[in-house]
Amino acid sequence: MAKKETTAPVTGPDNTGNEKKSRAGTCPSGFYIYIGPNIKKHIQTGTIYRGTRANALKQAAAAIEAHPLVKTLIVSGDALPEARIKVKTPGNALYANYMKLKLAGKEGK
Repeated sequence: MAKKETTAPVTGPDNTGNEKKSRAGTCPSGFYIYIGPNIKKHIQTGTIYRGTRANALKQAAAAIEAHPLVKTLIVSGDALPEARIKVKTPGNALYANYMKLKLAGKEGK
């Protein structure tokens, strides 16, 4: 069978280049993950939250209340590869927030 040629490039589900979200507030990967340091009695590195960002923040509410910077280190699955590099690279907000939380965890705040 011959393959049919198309003139319009297919770049996204709607052919416009924009990825559509299946539900409001969810990333295409469908999960969020905490990439900050362990904070005893509050949150652990690598904690995964399924669903929306609002749901992830709701589940991590106790940790966010104790340490507001936790909120900045909960990233979508789609942003995870880049965010993991940024957390280890000085000179950006993710690194600065990670270091502040690490220090706060050691001090027992």
